[in-house]
Amino acid sequence: MALKARLGLVLLSAGVLVVCFPPFGAWPLVVMGLVPLLLAMQGATWRQAFCLGLLHGLLLYAGTLHWLLGIFAIAFVPLLCILAFFTAVFCLLLGTVNRRGWPPYVTVLLAATLWTGLEFYRCEVFLLRFPWISMGSAIPPTHLLPLVGVYGTTFLIVLASAGLFYRETWRVAAGLAIALLAFGVLHPRPVELAADEGLAVTVVQSEEGFLDSYADLARSEQQNHPDLVLWPEYSLPYDVRQRPWDMDRLKTLCAELDATLVLGTQTVVGPGTKEWRNTALTMTADGVLGEYYKARPVHFFNDGIAGTAFAPIQTPCGAIGTPVCFDCDNATVVRDMTMRGAEWFAVPIFDAQDWGATQHLQHGALFRLRAAENGRWFACAASSGVSQVIDPHGQVHASLPLMAPGAFTSRVGRRTGFTIYSRVGWLLPWCALLYTVGYIFFAATVALRKRKAPPMPGAEA
Repeated sequence: MALKARLGLVLLSAGVLVVCFPPFGAWPLVVMGLVPLLLAMQGATWRQAFCLGLLHGLLLYAGTLHWLLGIFAIAFVPLLCILAFFTAVFCLLLGTVNRRGWPPYVTVLLAATLWTGLEFYRCEVFLLRFPWISMGSAIPPTHLLPLVGVYGTTFLIVLASAGLFYRETWRVAAGLAIALLAFGVLHPRPVELAADEGLAVTVVQSEEGFLDSYADLARSEQQNHPDLVLWPEYSLPYDVRQRPWDMDRLKTLCAELDATLVLGTQTVVGPGTKEWRNTALTMTADGVLGEYYKARPVHFFNDGIAGTAFAPIQTPCGAIGTPVCFDCDNATVVRDMTMRGAEWFAVPIFDAQDWGATQHLQHGALFRLRAAENGRWFACAASSGVSQVIDPHGQVHASLPLMAPGAFTSRVGRRTGFTIYSRVGWLLPWCALLYTVGYIFFAATVALRKRKAPPMPGAEA
C-alpha cells in the first residue's frame, strides 16, 4: 500500500473518532472509527506502524482536547505527544501480531486486548492518569456499563472493529457492532422517584468564590425544602475552619435551611506550613460531619496534596461519597467509595468558564458513566457547568445551562446494592493490561533473538 494511501486512512480514522466525542456526539461512528487505522497497518513496516500510530494519536487528541492549549499553552505539545505515544505503541504491537500468521480469531482478540490494556494503563495506572477520550467513553451510558464498565465497552468496540477485516470473523464482528449500537440507542430508562421519595438536593452553580453569593443561591431554593445543599469545588478557596466567623455563618445557613451542606474548600496541613489539601467538607448546623481530601489532584495545577482515604461521610442523608472533580474522571475512586458503602454521591467540581464549552461537555459526560457503572445517584455542582443530577442508569434528571450562575433542586435516591462491574467487572481491564505487558516482553524477546541470530548460509550472496 502506498504511503499516501496509509496517511489518508489515518486521517480518516482520526477524523471519524473526533466527531464521536462531545461536542459533536456522533457516537454511532465509533464502531467504525478504528477500521481505517487498522487497514493502514496492513503490511506496514515497524517504523511505518509506529509513525502512523503517532500521527493518528496526535490528530485524534488535538481534535478533541484542543481546549487544553488555552490552559497549558506550549506545554500542551508534550502532553499531546505522550497521549499519542500509546496509539503508536498499539500500532507497533499490532504489526508484530499481523506478522505471526495466527488465526483471525486470535488476531482479533489480541488487537482488542492490546488496545484495552494500553488505554487502561494510560487512563488509570500511568503517572498522568488521563482518562479523557477513551474509546468506551464515546458511547453514552448503556446496559453494558454496570456489567463491564467503560473499559469493557472499549474491548467490545475494538473487537468489532478488528473483526471486520477477516472473512472468517466479519459476520460475528458485524453482529457485535450492531449490538453495541443497539445498546447505545436503546439506553436504560430513567429511574423515576416519587415526589416524596428519596432526598431533595439543591445544586448551586457559580464560580464567584464568595460565601454570600453561594448562600443567596442556596436560599433561592429554600421553598423546595432541600435535605442537602451542594456547592462547587473551591467555592471557598481557603481553609474555612480557620475563620470562625465564616463557620458560624455556614452553621446558621444549615440551620435556616434545615439541611446538610457539602462544599469545596481547603485544609491546611499543620501549623506554619503552606501545604494544603483540596477538601470536600460536609457539615450541618451542629458542625462538621466529615471531610474528604481529593485523591487525584490535577496535574500541573496547584491542586493540593493527594488524599488517600475513600470512606463515605455518614450524614442524616445517608452514607455519601464526596469525591472531588477529577476523582470521578477515573473509574477507581468512585468504585472504591461504592464498595465502602457510599449510597449516593455529592460531587463538587471546578470547571472554569474560560476553559470553554467543549471541556465542560466532555467532562460532564464522565460523571454519567461513573453513575451507570456503579449504580448510584450523582449530584454534581460545577463552578460553571455541567451541574447535573444523574440517576443510577446514567440518565440526567436535571441540569443548569453552561456558564451562568444558578441553582436547582432535584431528588436523588439511596442504594446499597452493587453492580456486577463494581464486584468483578473492574478486573477485565487489569487482565488486559497484564496480558499486554506479557505480550510486550514476548515480542521484545523474539526481536532480540532475531537480531542476535547468525545469518543463514548463503545470505551474503
